[in-house]
Amino acid sequence: MLDEMRRRWSIVPTWVKVAPVAMLMGGLSVAHFLLLPVRPDLSALVQRLFFLPLFMASLLFGLRGGLVCAALICLNYIDFFLIPNTGRTAALSIILELGLYFFTGALTGFLVDRERREARRLKEAENLALLGQAAAAVAHELKAPLIAIGGFALRIHRDMEPGHPYRRQLKIIVDQVGHMETLLRQMLDYSRPLELRLVPLELGGLVAEVFTLTEAVARERGVRLLSELDGRDLWVPADAGRLRQVLINLVQNAVQASPRGGEVLVRGQAGNDQVALEVTDQGPGISPEDQKKVFSPFFTTKQGGTGLGLAITRKNVLAHGGTMELESTLGRGSVFRVVLPRGGGASSEEG
Repeated sequence: MLDEMRRRWSIVPTWVKVAPVAMLMGGLSVAHFLLLPVRPDLSALVQRLFFLPLFMASLLFGLRGGLVCAALICLNYIDFFLIPNTGRTAALSIILELGLYFFTGALTGFLVDRERREARRLKEAENLALLGQAAAAVAHELKAPLIAIGGFALRIHRDMEPGHPYRRQLKIIVDQVGHMETLLRQMLDYSRPLELRLVPLELGGLVAEVFTLTEAVARERGVRLLSELDGRDLWVPADAGRLRQVLINLVQNAVQASPRGGEVLVRGQAGNDQVALEVTDQGPGISPEDQKKVFSPFFTTKQGGTGLGLAITRKNVLAHGGTMELESTLGRGSVFRVVLPRGGGASSEEG
């Protein structure tokens, strides 16, 4: 019911929301100036009523509305500062009162904006969860037929004579089915809860293993893999398979982003209660707009990409109780940073 009320309220024209605030502000201002010469006591009461439009503006328009309304309220106090003999105590009292208007408007507006952001975040999370469930169901139903199609197509392709006119078209079918199988597998990986088996893991050895697995791809693209681990007790409790998947994905992405002759650097740093791994490339960088969406499911800037690689990578990192950060500058490359706690992460995560 609350969501429905918010939805209906969001489509109300802005002028309809502004009108009652403006009318109340105007009425109180007129009353204030009319009563000030004849009934200062009632004028002081009207001044306290300015909190009503202030709260209304803050609730309707958030922080910006609260500050704008507070500024408009201050216009009603100009006459006090124009009086030549206004006492120091009276002036200080007025300044404090004006400060209270701004403080009230800013605090109320900030809380309203924060609540709206949280509501949007929860709504997006709910939509993503529903999307994940639907995608998992579809992927599960399509997986078996695709495996059969791909298997038969590959077998026919192998049995065809090299000069057969349809051999090239059949190879395209085999490749596209393989791409679809990869997408379905990643969708299932993203939607399933993670069950981690945490063991003490030395990150230097894991990085060396990842370099061995990705060396062929790097050599083919003319990119060098470099490691710069500080060697100071780079041990963390982690699931070796999941963390290996994280590093392989980050290193492969860095290799694909880097130009021929470029370098991909993996740097490790140990803190008191956490360990950080940085994967740096020399690619074109990621725009600020795309940086906000790069970890979202199905978002990709690579041709033929699934858009799930970094989403799955981030999910694995979060399941370990860690965080994942991105720093990127257009034309200068990107740095993906994985920060893992020394004390261990969660044993599972519900997707």
